[in-house]
Amino acid sequence: MASRDWRSIDIDALETDAHLTEEDLKPDLPVTSQSDISAVAQKVRTQLSSGEFQQALELALDNAPYVSDTPQTKEIHLKTVFEILCSIRNNNNLSDLPKFVKNLNQEQQDTLVKYLYKNMSTAYGQKQGGLLLNWFEKTIEVTGVGSIARFLTDRRTV
Repeated sequence: MASRDWRSIDIDALETDAHLTEEDLKPDLPVTSQSDISAVAQKVRTQLSSGEFQQALELALDNAPYVSDTPQTKEIHLKTVFEILCSIRNNNNLSDLPKFVKNLNQEQQDTLVKYLYKNMSTAYGQKQGGLLLNWFEKTIEVTGVGSIARFLTDRRTV
């Protein structure tokens, strides 16, 4: 009987000062405004229309709004990254995707993985699941599973 009792103790209730609040989990980064992200989106579209796919991808990944003033800010950027991924895939061969990933630095590659996962959870991303899975497969071929582990442990969400 005594061996069963210890399992019902709520140990989290014993140390209330060790709990993390939602504020504790937010990264200590500057807030990104919706107007900043809209400007990035406009520049990305300009680059895509002139065929500067790598530059558009790098610009979007470098300006990820980890802390935003509104939820719409993150949504706008999420759709912008999705637009870039679609545009690159539609204008290049599947075998060209690793080249785009290799030209990114590790931080950009990790951010790309975050956006791939996030876009897979959206309705429009699920309609284009094959495209996202192609990107995911080629990204992991280049980065290895380390980028997945970093995605799972990073508090900065897109």
